[in-house]
Amino acid sequence: MKIEDFDFNKERRISIEFGTQLQVEIDGVSFNFKSTLIGIEPNKYLIINAPVTLPYSSIKHKFFRGNKIIVRYLYKGTVFGFQSELIEDIYRPLRLLFVKYPEMIEEHNLRSQERIDCFFPVKIKTKSQERDGVILDINKGGCCCVSEKTVNDEELLSVQIDEEVDLRFQFPQIEGEQVVLGKVKSIRRDKKQITLGIMFHEIEDIIIQYIKELPKSK
Repeated sequence: MKIEDFDFNKERRISIEFGTQLQVEIDGVSFNFKSTLIGIEPNKYLIINAPVTLPYSSIKHKFFRGNKIIVRYLYKGTVFGFQSELIEDIYRPLRLLFVKYPEMIEEHNLRSQERIDCFFPVKIKTKSQERDGVILDINKGGCCCVSEKTVNDEELLSVQIDEEVDLRFQFPQIEGEQVVLGKVKSIRRDKKQITLGIMFHEIEDIIIQYIKELPKSK
């Protein structure tokens, strides 16, 4: 069987990035498992990994061509989900699953307000670390910020889901350093940087007003 033999719709696009964490449900398997997007051939297939902790020997008979699969994931504050089918599995040298490109994708926006694109330097402080970063988008409820590993850092910022963080930054037109308290709600990592989705839970009115006056993203 060759992947190239499949003929799929040529018009669909999916909002996702390499390394995105996935929740996977396969028909006939009694439990869900976490996976990661490894690769994608637009309008043909997605490649996801089967984690080493998966009891593969007891469920591999369910990884057959045409078996139904449901995939859910969080991307930029929106939960996406789709139903598709398996078209191939490879278990040597790596455990990989090839999933047919979805025909329909459902989405649910978790944000009460759309984020505004921006580029503000920020210091991200946890209980044990402080790193420089950049806020990439923001609204009065939260933000997305990125911290890159520098030559002086042995590792990326260490942080967990629901951990509280301090964000320290200085907005133009507001005097002095501003401090916002938040909680980490999403994490994406690669070798060079970590991207955090942060929900604010303490923010001053002057900052909220400044955010409201920022030009909206087009």
